[in-house]
Amino acid sequence: MALVRTPNNGMTTWSSDLMPTPSSLWPALDCFIGELASPTLAGTRFLLDMYETESHVVIDVAVPGVKPEDLDVQVEGLTLSIRGRYSPSNADGKRYWVKTLPSGEFQCSVTLPVKVETDQVDASLESGVLHLHLPKAAEVRTRKIEIKRANSAKALS
Repeated sequence: MALVRTPNNGMTTWSSDLMPTPSSLWPALDCFIGELASPTLAGTRFLLDMYETESHVVIDVAVPGVKPEDLDVQVEGLTLSIRGRYSPSNADGKRYWVKTLPSGEFQCSVTLPVKVETDQVDASLESGVLHLHLPKAAEVRTRKIEIKRANSAKALS
């Protein structure tokens, strides 16, 4: 066990290498929470935005380097499933020092907040982002009810 003296804004603090300091715990906690919050597969984190408009659920998923023919998007009930394949880089004769680009197959499933019209989903891939526009089912769309002015003569009778 070693005690380490650290000057800090004119004050001396002591710390031990056996006990983690609160400041050393935050990066580990952030990493742990980030892993729980993001769908992952073999260390691949899916960057995904989902929001709704009055008539659609819109989802944007980052899939850099993936070709449209390497993607499979399906909606079943309230579950959206995205499967795909990152093309592996040619590793012949290479000795990597760092390799963090994803390779291989991936899958991500998301629960949709409302029912959608599965036969009218629009999907496009632009600049490495998969854009999905899922029209809300008619029964869950907000419908404005028009209020008519009552005729005064009818109302009295």
